[in-house]
Amino acid sequence: MISEFEYKILKLLNDKKELNEISKELNEDKYKVLRALGFLKEKNLIDLEEKRIKRYVLTELGEKYINIKLPERRLLDILKDKKEISMDEAKKLLDNNEFSYSIGFLRKNNCIKIENNKIIFIKDIGTDDKYLIDIKNRNYSEEIINKFKNRKGIIEEKDDIFYYAKINENGLKEIRDFNPENYIEEYNKEVFDKKLYKNKKFRPYDINIKVKPENIGRYNKYLEFLDNIRYELISMGFKEMDNYDLILSHFWNIDTLFIPQDHPAGDISIMDAFYIKNINNIEDFPKDLFEKVKNTQIKYFKNFNNDIAKKPMLISHNTAISARTLLNPEKPGKYFLINKVFRYDTIDAKHFIEFNQLEGIVLNDNINFIELLGIIGDLVINIIKAKNVKFYPAYFPFTEPSVEVYAEHPKLGLIEIGGAGVFREELLRQYNIDYPVLAWGLGIDRLAMLYLNINDIRELHTKNIKSLQE
Repeated sequence: MISEFEYKILKLLNDKKELNEISKELNEDKYKVLRALGFLKEKNLIDLEEKRIKRYVLTELGEKYINIKLPERRLLDILKDKKEISMDEAKKLLDNNEFSYSIGFLRKNNCIKIENNKIIFIKDIGTDDKYLIDIKNRNYSEEIINKFKNRKGIIEEKDDIFYYAKINENGLKEIRDFNPENYIEEYNKEVFDKKLYKNKKFRPYDINIKVKPENIGRYNKYLEFLDNIRYELISMGFKEMDNYDLILSHFWNIDTLFIPQDHPAGDISIMDAFYIKNINNIEDFPKDLFEKVKNTQIKYFKNFNNDIAKKPMLISHNTAISARTLLNPEKPGKYFLINKVFRYDTIDAKHFIEFNQLEGIVLNDNINFIELLGIIGDLVINIIKAKNVKFYPAYFPFTEPSVEVYAEHPKLGLIEIGGAGVFREELLRQYNIDYPVLAWGLGIDRLAMLYLNINDIRELHTKNIKSLQE
């Protein structure tokens, strides 16, 4: 029993036809047609033949060589001009694979000689660059392909798959007997309201026939990771801070945290921060706290500039939000925040100019530094299943004692994921707090590298849909 669409396909198949031809004649998506051909084959109504034809295409590296030339050609052009160069100089021009192949190729063809660690030019020859265009245009012979088969990463083999279908005797009989009026195609409300099933048969469906897999929506792995952290912290009794701002004053980001404004680590602050241009100074702080912080800075650092304190900047660490939370905390209290911070940094596999940071504080009378290490260790191990968490003594202006936190990445080894400590009494006195406050800040993006087993922090910001669907 067939559908109307299958009937239309059968009517076309008196002669053997290829999938793309059928799709074009029906003006239908070829994958829909291929699925229907699969159904017809399962019902033994057509003969379906699959043919695979090998072809070769350029890789990304091969495409690059079209523009910059093959490495042996580049090296030979330099030697034609300079007549000789040192081996060390040549190695700087080419990567290891390119260098080894180029030297071997040019020596084999008597284009160069090597003496006293120098490459000396002898003669010029033609290289195989012109054949890269032939491969790109699919205008190549087996001889051309053999020139690149043993070279790493220039060409790759692909299979073109073609499907040919032709109706058989069973299919011809099915066409003669087919009458769409006798069957119900869709199981919809009308069928049951009008009781159409009393005079017609439902067309059966074979649930074992394979269909084309669909790319379904899925939760972003990184966002899922952040939610897992929130769940873990809430299950440990933490509350999420709700007073985050992307732009805030130097006062919150620096001054209130017992960091001197003229700290030698930076022009006007310890943080490698982004300052906002063309915006007037902001006053996002209570005046009474401002006076207390000012007095503290003058007492300990002999310096305080009101204008610097009011400078607007992008938040560079979420400890600034912890400082705000200290204005009116619960005791005992546990607070956390996951949000973006911004640092002026060189982008590489471990660093980015913006990243999410996990900030946490715990307030109570009877807590100590050892408990802080226990909380962080449990958190890192429970969330990312790190096998190895280490603490090293460190210095932060706003905590004493302080530690840097490291966790082990399978490929990058121990990487720093954050810092922690006990807030200094000088800082807490500004808030009239006379009990311990434990604090930490962890780089969530680096934790995600461990959790998702990736080797480059920039992959978290990928726009590669395929990698997000895996």
